[in-house]
Amino acid sequence: MARRKHSHGLPSNPGLSPGTLTIPDGAPRPHVRVVRYDAASIEARDNVGVQELAKLQEDGRILWIDIEGYGDKALFEMLERVHRVPRLALEDVLGNRSRPKLELFGDCAFVTSRALKRSDRPEFEQLSFFVRGRTVITFADEPLDLLAPLRKRLHAADSLTRRSGVDFLVYRMLDCVVDTFVPCLEDVGTRLEDLEAQAIERPSSKPLRTVYELVRDLRQIARVALPTRELVTALGHEGRALFAAETLPFLADLRDHANGIVEMTAHYRDLGTDVRELIHGALNLKMNQVMRMLTAVTSVFIPLSFVTGLYGMNFEHMPELKLPGGYFIVLGVLALVAAFILNWLRKQGWTRIGEDE
Repeated sequence: MARRKHSHGLPSNPGLSPGTLTIPDGAPRPHVRVVRYDAASIEARDNVGVQELAKLQEDGRILWIDIEGYGDKALFEMLERVHRVPRLALEDVLGNRSRPKLELFGDCAFVTSRALKRSDRPEFEQLSFFVRGRTVITFADEPLDLLAPLRKRLHAADSLTRRSGVDFLVYRMLDCVVDTFVPCLEDVGTRLEDLEAQAIERPSSKPLRTVYELVRDLRQIARVALPTRELVTALGHEGRALFAAETLPFLADLRDHANGIVEMTAHYRDLGTDVRELIHGALNLKMNQVMRMLTAVTSVFIPLSFVTGLYGMNFEHMPELKLPGGYFIVLGVLALVAAFILNWLRKQGWTRIGEDE
């Protein structure tokens, strides 16, 4: 089984000075979208170049700059110079290994989150937000469908996101991130429940590998779900000033949602451990029942073997050998002994396999 690399949240370029901008090898060229909107209007542009991006100015509307792909160092240098994105934040973006967290830089905030991609195994995609005033800049190292529904909602004039401030946009982005955990956890939970039913009905060692892999996946999810909950909690405390009073109830609901994700992860991890123990217990019980039956069979044949062995010693002076009908007498004795032992074993429940006692 091939081992996979795990993101551990530690620097991938030790020894470099803090704030060093290192473009990842093979990073795709940036795809930049720009959306300006307020309650009355919306303007969206695609494939915006670095020079055009440098000329953007706030005009009272909310400005959302969405960047997918890190293959242009000039873009990040421009963001630091023109849009005043802290260099340390840009380093975290390019490192693409940060754990979910909130960092406050004076009048701006930097949020790092990790969304769970839908696949056979848990894979996480870092999504970072930079917020200053009425400007939001989002970063992802590759194209994501995560925020597509949010972009679509912005074009609906009656949507709450469109009519709200930049704080509500940030909340909706984080809500999209937290929502990515639910389908994967539900799928893992369904598979574990099916394996649990299978372990009860048809005990087998075959599902053990699957159970182990599911529990390992849940450990990976927990490593991201826990700091995600801490991030949402931090936004309600250290980052409370970023949110209007109208948005705080939504943020509290998001915190409850994040708590539910953590609890669901812990529940399914415990279920996986229980299923693994159930399989081991069922296999041990099945083995014990087989051994009990073999012991019962042995218990029947030991006295029979003793009698037949005794009269098979071929000594010359054995009176019973001369008895008329001695052969049939011995057979009758053997049958009675076997019947007595079998009856006793039956009363003790040793002759049943796979039945409730």
